[in-house]
Amino acid sequence: MDASPGAGVLAWLAGFARFDSPGWLWLLPLIILPWLRSTGQPAVNAWTALLPPDPGSRLIDLGLRALASIVIGLLVLALAGLARIGQSVEHIVTGAEIAILLDRSRSMDEGLIAATDQRHEVAAASRRPAMSQRKRQVAQRLLAEFVAARPDDRFAMLLFSTVPLLVADFSPRQAQVKAGIEVSATGRGLSETDIGSALLAGLARFHDRPYTGPRVILMVSDGGATLAPAMRERLTREIRRERVAIYWIYLRSRFSPGLLDDRALGADAEAAVPEHFLHRFFQSTGMPYRAYEAESPDAMARAIEDIKRIEDRPLRYVETLPDTPLERPLLMAALALILVLTAAATVVAAPRR
Repeated sequence: MDASPGAGVLAWLAGFARFDSPGWLWLLPLIILPWLRSTGQPAVNAWTALLPPDPGSRLIDLGLRALASIVIGLLVLALAGLARIGQSVEHIVTGAEIAILLDRSRSMDEGLIAATDQRHEVAAASRRPAMSQRKRQVAQRLLAEFVAARPDDRFAMLLFSTVPLLVADFSPRQAQVKAGIEVSATGRGLSETDIGSALLAGLARFHDRPYTGPRVILMVSDGGATLAPAMRERLTREIRRERVAIYWIYLRSRFSPGLLDDRALGADAEAAVPEHFLHRFFQSTGMPYRAYEAESPDAMARAIEDIKRIEDRPLRYVETLPDTPLERPLLMAALALILVLTAAATVVAAPRR
């Protein structure tokens, strides 16, 4: 059996509007009140046919009654809490979906050291190197600049040490990510780091999301990890399934042999240095991977500039706009019509000479 036309209209409206207090809608029949009484003073005439036609007055009367009905309807809708349902809007921009993994282990509280101090352990041990900015402070500043410079990207952010902590999920609005970056440099980190769990948590942000453009995990860390075989297999499977590119900004620590040049470490470099183990693992996944050694704030800035150039490709995403309450505009419209009716009543009631 077909639905009535009224039910179809209500179903159509339900897709665009909602009511916080729909019980007030029972008052909508009150809009007929202005049509139940006559306006003005009765005129005594011997014969109504002697009255000249006055279509102008008739139209004014109908218009004022209609305005009064609209005022009642607007007030009822405002009381019912009418709101426009947020709609989905598709955007096509140039950018990427980027999940930021920021290391907050205790070693990130150390300062960045120049490469000449890092490569000579004996010399570095004999004198205290010049401590510049702390690594976490440098990462905070440059990540904040990176996010601010890419308004079309969608960012998620996680902090990690012993466990990953989700700060913000993917959203075109960057306020949460910027707040997370701002607080990432406060306090002291923990001594342990679980990079495997952090990578899985970052990859999980892409689960059940349609692939609409470049996907990136941007990891900022000063350490590596020797992953168990089961963890390596799981990470490789997830990286390939989600089609994610990995970018690792490696903040070199004191006495670190470096990440990109392992000629001095011999054949056992991968097993001896966790950073090299993780570096080789990322290379073996078959997905795009780039590593950057950041020995100074300038080096890290150059790495981020490189990422900006590489990942500027078309990105399509759907943004769901929030519901828009309509009580205020309804009340303002009702007030304006009440003023019009009041002015009209004043003119009608004015004594004629």
